[in-house]
Amino acid sequence: MTLAKQTPETASMVLSLEAVTMKIAGLVALDNVTFNIPAGEIVSLIGPNGAGKTTAYNVISGYMPPTSGKVRLFDEDITGHAPHSIATRGLVRSFQRTSVFDDQTVFDNLLTAYHLQGRASLVQSLLRLPKFRAEEKQLKARVWEMLDFLELRHRADERAASLSYGEQRILGVGIALAANPKILLLDEPAAGLNPSETDEFKAMIRRIGDSGVTVLLVEHDMHMVMSISDRIVVLNQGRVIAEGIPQEIQNNPAVIEAYLGSGVKRA
Repeated sequence: MTLAKQTPETASMVLSLEAVTMKIAGLVALDNVTFNIPAGEIVSLIGPNGAGKTTAYNVISGYMPPTSGKVRLFDEDITGHAPHSIATRGLVRSFQRTSVFDDQTVFDNLLTAYHLQGRASLVQSLLRLPKFRAEEKQLKARVWEMLDFLELRHRADERAASLSYGEQRILGVGIALAANPKILLLDEPAAGLNPSETDEFKAMIRRIGDSGVTVLLVEHDMHMVMSISDRIVVLNQGRVIAEGIPQEIQNNPAVIEAYLGSGVKRA
């Protein structure tokens, strides 16, 4: 398996939001939001447009400090920490826009991402000393493993720009996975994908979950959400209105009303 099987954390909850409130220009984007993400689960954060999903992601990943409340990662208070500080603690976010280098090959995109985890010094790299060469060999082997995991080995030598949109999205997630996250945040991963690409993406998310990485995703595709989620958290107007397994969410009157019956019940 490409991704090293994650060791279960001592704390059963990987991520917790505790009474998080976020006010922006006098408007309440998040209102006393509390929910927990258990280790090893695939959890979806859903809600109508303007429900506060993106704001919640920005707060969790450190791009926006909350007005009040706490964000805890592995039982450590990370409220107000910078994004890079949170990433080093094991929480990595993949953005909705593809984050690949178009002119680089698929292989080199991933190798660049793995180089960020390298230990060789600048001098060792410039002079190509033995430690750098040994590390480079290891990193290239990890790239091939990741390509197999992403099912993109056959595209390794092609420029990223030549990939389909769906393949670029998958490559972008691979770049995020190169940081060896313990929890991965995915922002609308199915946006713009056709049905077959969506199926491929769902299969990859399942593989990520099977590797032990906890997944939190914001997604509008209810069929995708209902088919891959272990649990779902529903926001509406900045508040949590429901939380539970897919079947419970499908039959929840408050959720059906929030979505005006469009898609959630039938998904």
